[in-house]
Amino acid sequence: MIVINHRTGDRCVLTFKPRGWRCKDVFEITGKVVDASGRVAYRISGRWNSQLIASPTNQYTHTLSPDLEFDSPFYNTADTSHFVLWKNSRKCNKSPFNLTPFAITLNDCPKDTLLPYLCPTDSRLRPDQRAFEMGRWELANALKGQQEQRQRMVRKAREEGRMPQHRPRWFNAGMDADTEERVWTPAKVEDGTAEYWMERERVYWEGGREKTRWKEVEDIFVEAPECMLEISEPV
Repeated sequence: MIVINHRTGDRCVLTFKPRGWRCKDVFEITGKVVDASGRVAYRISGRWNSQLIASPTNQYTHTLSPDLEFDSPFYNTADTSHFVLWKNSRKCNKSPFNLTPFAITLNDCPKDTLLPYLCPTDSRLRPDQRAFEMGRWELANALKGQQEQRQRMVRKAREEGRMPQHRPRWFNAGMDADTEERVWTPAKVEDGTAEYWMERERVYWEGGREKTRWKEVEDIFVEAPECMLEISEPV
């Protein structure tokens, strides 16, 4: 994998080693950072399931072990020539799909502080997804089927002209100045403010979704059954 800084010309080249007969190379990553002149500035080592470390080539001359231990969060106090780029966090007991605590909280929507102000198209409002998070597998599967059926009906209505064609509400298509690839950038108003956040602030000051509607935004999800409204926290 190659990561390029198009403004400076620096490149990071990472190699994900295939697993051999022995466990020595399992999950291992090796790599280097090359500057615009072609000089190798940093060496990188680690494992994608534990940590990723780096060292300037002019400071650390030994082989960079992927399992190097550190006595502080970012480096060894006795030798600061190598440092931690990323370290895997501890997982909760019985964490679904080995999710991190941070990832688990991403879909949490407190009903008094966040839920009333979310855009109706926010994926955190999908009833089938919420049912899954609650551990109600059969209900989640049924709601998923209903959601897909709704999507098919809307798509057919658009094709037959009974509904207007879809238009991205919060993003505009453009071209990246460095890569010349197509990118989607936030739609903005005249003063440069992202239109999404301006509309969300308006909804907030007008009392939330129960008292006002988001402008030019459709309801795209099926309605959540009452049994889900009784439980607000996932299992």
